[in-house]
Amino acid sequence: MDVIKEFQDTTIEKINMPTLAAFIPVLNEKKAEIDKIERKEFQYGQRNRHYLDVYYPPTTCALSTSNGKLPVLFFIYGGGYNTGSRRLPEPYEMGYRALGSSFAARGFLTVIPDYRLVPEVRFPSASEDLRDALLWVAGHAAEVAGEAKEPESARTELDPGCVFMLAHSAGAAHTLVLHLYPPLRASLAEKAAEVGLRVRGLVLNGSPWYFSVRGEKFTTTGPVKFYFGGEAQQKEREPGALWAALGEEDVRGLPEVFLLQAEREPDWLKVETKEIMNKEIREKLGVVGRELEETYIAAGHNHVSMNWVLGTGDAEGEKWRDDVIEWIKARLV
Repeated sequence: MDVIKEFQDTTIEKINMPTLAAFIPVLNEKKAEIDKIERKEFQYGQRNRHYLDVYYPPTTCALSTSNGKLPVLFFIYGGGYNTGSRRLPEPYEMGYRALGSSFAARGFLTVIPDYRLVPEVRFPSASEDLRDALLWVAGHAAEVAGEAKEPESARTELDPGCVFMLAHSAGAAHTLVLHLYPPLRASLAEKAAEVGLRVRGLVLNGSPWYFSVRGEKFTTTGPVKFYFGGEAQQKEREPGALWAALGEEDVRGLPEVFLLQAEREPDWLKVETKEIMNKEIREKLGVVGRELEETYIAAGHNHVSMNWVLGTGDAEGEKWRDDVIEWIKARLV
């Protein structure tokens, strides 16, 4: 973390590769320990991006819900809408491997799905993929839990009624679209009832809510325009607008929300989460008698480092993970 704190720039494009380079040697040193957590690949759909990895918690530390089953944590990575993979190429392959192992080692059956990217798809296809991955795991609960091969891996049945989603950056935007965009929200609710799926909490890390804030504009070129459409469409489809359009009954049906942000995010992301959405979400939840904790600020981190520190053993850097886990544990039922 000392190296990360030395970076002066907070621009995502400029700190991305230096941040990864800072953690790769440490994660490679920890590879044997990280690889002790069993990982299994499944196909949840028909496209070449419709695969997911399941990380199995060791029996000695597996958590359980009130019915004795494993809680499930989905991690949704980001990547600017046009990049990202659950299994990154060398020399970056330990990144999400370490993250999945880190949460599994603390008791969660952890799932990392791939989803389709720009330019293969447009709005809202990536969120449809997330919906399908959730439904597939819930509908194949016995198969997924029964696939653990290592003797020390927990084989307890997973609990599709106790699912949490930890989503980062563009992955958080796709997660929000899934839960806020009316057609997807309706299709998820209908199909979830068939397989006993219930998403109980959304942990949103560095999520974009608006595409034009404090001089930052994403409306004319690039993957945002390709995926979300022109400026008029973006103003209708951006997560902040979808949130603003929710009625009281819509809000009542939402999972609980935990806002998470790196201390050294770009200014536009700080404005969106800390200044705008923290207030707007709290106001809507308050109308239906629900609460929102203050935005959690991960000390010393930039937009990229929070995911990549996991598995390094850096207690300061990994503190955000432990605090998120405590928030989730308080909601296990």
